[in-house]
Amino acid sequence: MGEGTFKSIWQNRIIEGMDICLIGAGNLATQLGTALASKGCAFSQVYSRTELSARKLADALNCEAVTQLNQISPRADLYICLLKDDVLPKALPQINFGKGLVVHTAGSLPMRILEAYTSDYGVIYPLQTFSKQRKVDFSEVPFFIEAASPEGLETIRGLVSKLSDIIIPANSDQRQYLHLSAVFANNFVNYLYMVAEDLVNEQGLDPKYLLPLIKETACKVQDLSPRMAQTGPAIRYDTIIIDKQLELLQNHPDWKSLYEIISKGIHQQVQEIY
Repeated sequence: MGEGTFKSIWQNRIIEGMDICLIGAGNLATQLGTALASKGCAFSQVYSRTELSARKLADALNCEAVTQLNQISPRADLYICLLKDDVLPKALPQINFGKGLVVHTAGSLPMRILEAYTSDYGVIYPLQTFSKQRKVDFSEVPFFIEAASPEGLETIRGLVSKLSDIIIPANSDQRQYLHLSAVFANNFVNYLYMVAEDLVNEQGLDPKYLLPLIKETACKVQDLSPRMAQTGPAIRYDTIIIDKQLELLQNHPDWKSLYEIISKGIHQQVQEIY
């Protein structure tokens, strides 16, 4: 048995013996907590400022629910902070982390926001969109990790390896750009789905007819670069079609402006291909 195998066994025993505290009970906390629990991880507490959220997730993880930050135990081995980006910095001074490893999961926050509250800290950033109602296959999710020490990084890697083999060290600057890219690729795209849904609804048609198109668009960029996969009138800036569609958006000035900006952007980005 090689050194790597011994190290892996030792690491797994440490992870499985850890008491984990989840600070947050939202979408990611729910998905990450239940996924780790299914892999044998043990939880001591779940914190949420609302009793219902804390209790629901704590019951699923068979642990204590708390609703006050000063109720968080200083005896946990690992604290996973899953609060909103604007809430976490305000919450940190109110928590006694003891000697536990503390990580946050935010894409846009630097790792160093934790250094004033613990000597052992890091980041676990799964690049995926999460909802409580939809189970995620974590084996397909890339995890970007960072830590203040080599030991902390190995502990984080050991934990994450229970869920995924796609583990990439990334510093805070890189993670900010990953998060920005995710906003474009997910949040903005989903907003465009909402616009498309509203336009179809206005005509008394069922938005479900857009689903095959949405599916093929997402599948296509797994085989082609987004530039090569781009279609539509904006590529060659077909003014006849574009002007007609802008007319159809007269009652939606915000969407009209968005259409113009995106069309010009598409033309500038991909015209050289054609």
